[in-house]
Amino acid sequence: MPHIKPHISLIDKSYSKTKSKQYKLFVEISVNGLKQTIFNTENNTFIGLEEYQFSDIYNDYSLLSPLKEIIANNAFYKNEFNAIFITFVNNRSTLIPNAIYKADKLVNYHHFNFTEQEEDCFFSDQLINLSAYNIYSIPDYITNLFSNFNNLHFRHFSSALIESALLNAKKEKSLSAVQVNILPTSFQVIAIKNQQLELYNSFTYQSSEDFIYYLLFVLDQLNINNEEAAITLTGAVEKNSVIYTILHKYIQTLNFGNRPKNLNFSYIFEEIPTHFHNALLNQFLCE
Repeated sequence: MPHIKPHISLIDKSYSKTKSKQYKLFVEISVNGLKQTIFNTENNTFIGLEEYQFSDIYNDYSLLSPLKEIIANNAFYKNEFNAIFITFVNNRSTLIPNAIYKADKLVNYHHFNFTEQEEDCFFSDQLINLSAYNIYSIPDYITNLFSNFNNLHFRHFSSALIESALLNAKKEKSLSAVQVNILPTSFQVIAIKNQQLELYNSFTYQSSEDFIYYLLFVLDQLNINNEEAAITLTGAVEKNSVIYTILHKYIQTLNFGNRPKNLNFSYIFEEIPTHFHNALLNQFLCE
């Protein structure tokens, strides 16, 4: 059986495996695939991007087979990196204010909102631009795959989305902002009011009709007139897509997001739309 090959593999000519200890590897895992990018800490530049796309993966346990194969055969995982950051995409996360957060209560916080699962490993990300922790779980059979790697850190992908949205709102001095991050089978809504987080939520969808129904419902609950709303789009959406077309029927102002402006990007990223891979490229905000 042939090895799984990346859908996209773009590597800067400056990349050298002998310099891997000055690189950070950022990885994002979801039922839709695995993305990874290499960040050179010497010049603050992203110098590599790979994306594997999965099909017929309907639950987290089904990820084991493709992930094992990628780890075994992808050359990156044979290197010693400065650090490896693994972010996991799921809907099992919740925000807890700093004032009531206690590190030994992660299980309790999580079970307020989600059904207990035997394989849950619990983590928390302290958010810099919000006085809160992001509490989440990752299945132990996923975390165990990476147990042999040094300088390893787990994160939830929503932490990067929230941090970057808040940071952008502060920089732009926005009184109101709505960001919609779109993945193949789910989307995330971040609403900011007066530079404070008003809402973060994630929804699964199967059709463009599902997508627009959930989004319009959220806008209605936030008392945002969809005809007057301005929405920033990030993730896997393009102007010629069905999602964008149906969005434009209801939302007058649609903008595409940008990459982090305080970091550098290799020439290889010229082929990639600037609003793609938003959570992956903003992981550095969660270190």
